[in-house]
Amino acid sequence: MREGARLLLTVLKNPARQAGLSADAWSQVLYLARACGLLGRVAADAERYGLLDSLAAGVRDQLIGARRVAEMSRTRLLWEMDRVRRATLGSDIKIVLLKGAAYVAAGLPCAAGRVSSDIDVMVGRDSLQWLEATLMAAGWQQVKSSNYDQQYYRDWMHELPPLRHPERNAVIDIHHTILPPTSRYKPDPAKLLANARMIDERFAVFSDTDLLLHSAAHLFADGELRGGLRDLVDQRDLIAEFGRDAAFWQRLKARAEELGLTRPLAYSLSYAHDLLAAPVPAEVLTDARRALPWPPLRWVMDWCVRAALIPPHLFDRAAGAAVAGELLYIRSHWLRMPPLMLARHLGVKVWRRTLGSRP
Repeated sequence: MREGARLLLTVLKNPARQAGLSADAWSQVLYLARACGLLGRVAADAERYGLLDSLAAGVRDQLIGARRVAEMSRTRLLWEMDRVRRATLGSDIKIVLLKGAAYVAAGLPCAAGRVSSDIDVMVGRDSLQWLEATLMAAGWQQVKSSNYDQQYYRDWMHELPPLRHPERNAVIDIHHTILPPTSRYKPDPAKLLANARMIDERFAVFSDTDLLLHSAAHLFADGELRGGLRDLVDQRDLIAEFGRDAAFWQRLKARAEELGLTRPLAYSLSYAHDLLAAPVPAEVLTDARRALPWPPLRWVMDWCVRAALIPPHLFDRAAGAAVAGELLYIRSHWLRMPPLMLARHLGVKVWRRTLGSRP
């Protein structure tokens, strides 16, 4: 792992170490934290540990700026949640907030300094058309206009085509499950919705186990993992928050088995522990790792994750990171689609990139 990546992981694991960083070290940390969407988190940690005033003026100014950006993001997120609440008045449909919106609404530690670009929600499949039509009547508009994109989302994906509000430029993604139906992992959305807890008269969030499992599934079974450190930080924070309850670990294991997410959870616990010092009990970690693939596949995955989780520094050649990133990109698509569907989808993407066609 490159020196800049080690420095960033160090201050994320132990924010007090910010005080001893040299100017060169701070240059790398600030660059990589911004690239990973974690600059607001580094700023929040500096403030929480009372370090801001002791830092060099240039560093302090960047962190204060990042903190204000995160505060603005939080305000926008709460406002969009309010707009969704207003648009759906009179309905008894359970709308589950996902990811950043859920962390903010539930007051979880991983919301500190977090910047969210959109709002993600989930409803039962039978409520999809109603929620989409309701939001469009309230001003949101379709982002994807091509027939292929519309079919791709509606037939193959775990969410509808995104909607954007033209005045606020805010995007909302409406999910009916947490992974594509074509994925090799198929957690039952009805079970996720059944365990979601209401936080007010309109919104719900997943249970403690399902919040962690969703983040793990998103990073290790759906996304391509390149630059995914922010999601792993979320998972470390969720582990630290919920793991204080000794009963959480047995519930987590049982729930992962019930939803078929034991391997994504094993990756999450392993890398959150190894890279970010997540407080995972030794016996839990040993048991979870039984779900990991056998060597050498496990070694290849470990090399790829460590090389690509944090983007290369601007001045790094990082050829290994580029190769690892491409391998993880291929892996993400391989997990999401069966071979024939994947071949067709990639063929369409190549066609559109080379000829500018929009089927």
